[in-house]
Amino acid sequence: MKKDRILKNSLKGLLNKFAENDVIAALEKEYSAEPSRQIPASLIDDTPFIKKVKIPKETLDRFASSILKNGVFSPLIVRPKGNHYELVLGRKRFQGGKRAGLKEFPCVIIDESDEVVLLTLLADTRDQRESNVVEMALICQTLYTRFGYTQESLGKLSHQSRSQITNTLRILRLPDDILDDICLGKLSYGHAKAVASLSESEIRDLVKRVYEENLSVREVEAIARKEGGKNTTKSPKYSIKDHGKSLTITFESEEEKAKFLKRIAK
Repeated sequence: MKKDRILKNSLKGLLNKFAENDVIAALEKEYSAEPSRQIPASLIDDTPFIKKVKIPKETLDRFASSILKNGVFSPLIVRPKGNHYELVLGRKRFQGGKRAGLKEFPCVIIDESDEVVLLTLLADTRDQRESNVVEMALICQTLYTRFGYTQESLGKLSHQSRSQITNTLRILRLPDDILDDICLGKLSYGHAKAVASLSESEIRDLVKRVYEENLSVREVEAIARKEGGKNTTKSPKYSIKDHGKSLTITFESEEEKAKFLKRIAK
């Protein structure tokens, strides 16, 4: 019972700390007071939680230009991982610096758990002027699946409602190349949210129309409702054979297989 109380208090403390508006500024000020060291770029790895999130070329060019002119204005925050280091804060600075040709970076080394790193990343993307909904969705999904955070808690941490968190998580159903388009600003979050409940083929067809016909979000929502109404079932079609110690699952198509795998992965 005592252990459970400690764990609950710890979670409550994390929620209160990382829900604060200025938590990242406070953390960076705290970390910057620590001595930094130069670490070769070849020894710094991207954070695994959001490494699939693309950064627009214009953003990287802006960071590269600033770094060439003024240098790296603040150390990267990293944590040790084997013989390498893993980024915690400063992803755009790191990639922009590499674009500018830097071979090493000033870094502050910290030792934090995956959970704290994820909460730090969530607070960082929440407070960024150029926040990325795919990044937030990936972080929230990992906190939800690995650490048992509720959508209510994630809403408090990200300063969103529970329904907004549900919609944010839902976009991860989209194919990776379409998620890339969202990251790069080619497809808006409103468009992505509107098509997320459709099948992959319907999603691709409708997104193609968005690009070709410059459809508004409201137009896409109307088309998606119409397309969704045609489907009498949203469940993947498959059959299961029980062999005693094993099961064989047969799908009607690769699309149905992908639907099933996505469903059980959530």
